Amino acid sequence: MNDRERQFEQVLTAFPKATREHLQAISGNGGKLTQAQCSALVEIMGIAVEGLMVRLLPIAKTYAVIPISHFQVGAVAKARSPTPVSDFELYLGANIEFLGQALGQTVHAEQAATVNAWASGAGQLQSIAVSAAPCGYCRQFLAEFEGSGTLMILTPSQGASGFSSTRLNQLLPDAFGPHDLKKKAASMAPSKVQQNLTLKTASADALVLEALSAANQSHAPYTNNFAGCAIQVTNGETYTGRYVENAAFNPSLSPLQAAISCMNMDRLAGDQTITRAVLVEKPSGSRQRDITELLLRSFAPHVSLEYSQAE
Repeated sequence: MNDRERQFEQVLTAFPKATREHLQAISGNGGKLTQAQCSALVEIMGIAVEGLMVRLLPIAKTYAVIPISHFQVGAVAKARSPTPVSDFELYLGANIEFLGQALGQTVHAEQAATVNAWASGAGQLQSIAVSAAPCGYCRQFLAEFEGSGTLMILTPSQGASGFSSTRLNQLLPDAFGPHDLKKKAASMAPSKVQQNLTLKTASADALVLEALSAANQSHAPYTNNFAGCAIQVTNGETYTGRYVENAAFNPSLSPLQAAISCMNMDRLAGDQTITRAVLVEKPSGSRQRDITELLLRSFAPHVSLEYSQAE
């Protein structure tokens, strides 16, 4: 058992015994809880879903990778379920730092939880709980998403499941967003149309095609630099990440950051050694190749980036 597993098990001891089987499912389900699992938990614990989200924050924090700050941040996003049999699901996320890289490469917990939801096919974000008040960077990142004006931000207060609730547009009044750049399609919008990119050089490689699929689902309305990344780990499992562009530019999330975040939320234990990494992008005035190679050298220095252009 590694340190993260031990911390996860230790955090579970703070929950009623009857809840622990449901909570154990988080580590085997990519950091997610279904509505049915949430319903069972709130009934046992006698709290609302929002209270459950706050109670889950210590669990989310166990996923943090923090070699620089040693400061764990967890987040839990509530989003519309991708399946018609339920209304919502909960998605966990945690901050990730990259040793030897600039601090700007850090993935924030709110970004991780949101990307977890988006990669899982979730619909509109409804609320997000964070273990500390969201920084200005994350407020701007969240403002890019469909329905952000009514998105509720929950932070802990007064007891284990107590919380305060504030709308994002109160935390970020007069926000600069897609509308300022004459763009209507926010990220995770139900009406958002996927791209129809094809590879400039055809390939039947499954990992390349996964990266292409991620690029087709990416959000890049300001530069048209649609990009996706796919990584493979030692046991053969694969993870993809979509480029998430932001109207303010700097809070954009690269496809490799997104892929690593999804991998991190899926694996408390086991070997996370990357054996292959593929980037597919449609180059424009902005490109992802250099920043992806830079980050990959830090996280998996033995792996060379495989690169393909799309059109």
